[in-house]
Amino acid sequence: MNASLLLVVLVAAAVFAALVAWRAAGARRIALFAVHALAFAALYLFLFPPPGATAARALAVLTPGNGDGAIDRTTTVVALPGAAAPAGVERVPDLATALRRHADTQRLVIVGDGLPARDRDAAKGLGVAFDAPAEPRGIVELDTSAQVRSGGTWRVAGRVAGVPGGRVELRDPAGAIVASVAPGADGRYALAAQAKRAGRYRFELRALDADGAAVDTASLPLAVDAGDAPRLRLVAGGPDPDVKYLRRWAADAGVALTSRIALSTDLALRQGDATLDAASLADTDLVVVDERAWASLAAAEKTALTAAVDDGLGLLLRVTGPLDAAVAADWAAYGFAIAPADVAQTVRLSSDEASPALTRTPVTVTAHDAIALVADPAGAPLASWRTHGRGRVGVWPLVDSYRLALAGYAARYGALWAATTGTLARARGAVRAALPATARIGERAVICGLPDAAEVESPQGRRVALASQRDAGDRCAAFWPAAAGWHRLVAGDATQDFFVRANDDARTLARAQTIAATRALVGGAGGDGGAPTKGSRWPFFFAWLVLAGVAWRLEKRRA
Repeated sequence: MNASLLLVVLVAAAVFAALVAWRAAGARRIALFAVHALAFAALYLFLFPPPGATAARALAVLTPGNGDGAIDRTTTVVALPGAAAPAGVERVPDLATALRRHADTQRLVIVGDGLPARDRDAAKGLGVAFDAPAEPRGIVELDTSAQVRSGGTWRVAGRVAGVPGGRVELRDPAGAIVASVAPGADGRYALAAQAKRAGRYRFELRALDADGAAVDTASLPLAVDAGDAPRLRLVAGGPDPDVKYLRRWAADAGVALTSRIALSTDLALRQGDATLDAASLADTDLVVVDERAWASLAAAEKTALTAAVDDGLGLLLRVTGPLDAAVAADWAAYGFAIAPADVAQTVRLSSDEASPALTRTPVTVTAHDAIALVADPAGAPLASWRTHGRGRVGVWPLVDSYRLALAGYAARYGALWAATTGTLARARGAVRAALPATARIGERAVICGLPDAAEVESPQGRRVALASQRDAGDRCAAFWPAAAGWHRLVAGDATQDFFVRANDDARTLARAQTIAATRALVGGAGGDGGAPTKGSRWPFFFAWLVLAGVAWRLEKRRA
């Protein structure tokens, strides 16, 4: 039994004795017992005072971009590197150093744009107050990949602030507009472009106001890896504009294409060997075939296609007209029920009114586990795909996607077919390391999926070895770049490129990210009310002393 519980028992016994004495003794004895009970209670509270709270000991931290933030005169103030601070304010190299010097800190008051990445871990476990400044005007969110395969789709998404009625443009290294879009009401935007030739490129993202004036810019480095060119086999029942533009896109994107386009019953336009047998399909990643060509395939070709799909081949079924019963039955074996339907034939791929309207074949495509391959602005699927064996099979009812290229949306057309090819084509190629999408001088960059003996080569040619945990599944390592420009991850003969931004590159984006990351730290264990502490015990000591004196006096008078 601990001392606290023992005293509780004694106090309870004293109270019980007082109640018993109420009936067995006079008023003086009852008063004596009551005084003893109160004395025991005061003694207990003296030895084990109730919890109280004291004001949290706060540390004001001035960060870069600090304006006229209000700071309590009694609060200790420190300034991080880059922060403007009046004379006499203690300067510290980082927050961890400040916390070591002021070990009794329970609460942080952040003034300015917020804590840089190196200081956020040190703030965990403390109460954090942050009066965040207004969101900067320009590009405040950016989500993109800095590495893409040649011929693949490069996607850029994010959010802009303070540009109502404006636009967001993606420009290539020569300054030509690759893609453009009007942000939504919430400022969000999404762009896509096709990565063509392998190499290192620096694109530019621009935020424009309603008058077309540039509000903010951010460089977008892109490393295009040659990789393995997708091997595409096209079988068409006849020439049409969509087939023409698909072949042109494949040539521009570096896709290895073989094709067979029927001109009559016994005559076909061939490019390469477009035979559909087990050997040729094993060396193919994606086969595109329409309903007319399918009806003319031999039984052995259909069997070879199904076997190849089960082994990982991708198959895209183009619906350019009515399906006869035999073709519909064959395609139903891949899990798609296709039937004529009275549906709208004019569709759009985006909410951009300037974007051309496309046409689809009036059919319904039903599959219980299908996934949208192409969708309209409302999210309704216009083309879909599902797995079959180890491969993927898609159904494509669109008949004139080439109109995108004719209307000046060549990049969007290329991105459409690049995404379709990338989704359906046979999976192959070496596993690549996950490189940082945005690295900046002096900030930690994390690289995952590292091979053995990996090194980072700087633009000056100096190499730094990376150490990762061999027993960790993600095989990650941290790297602090000291120079801006293109860096290279080297592991044996394999290399991957990534870019490190200078400190003055995309400053609006960096500032917005710092504000958002610091705002996420607000609150914490320290809170605004301070850390729990024991209350003062001395009032209870004096109460016990007075009660003990009263009890002694009553005892003396009774004697």
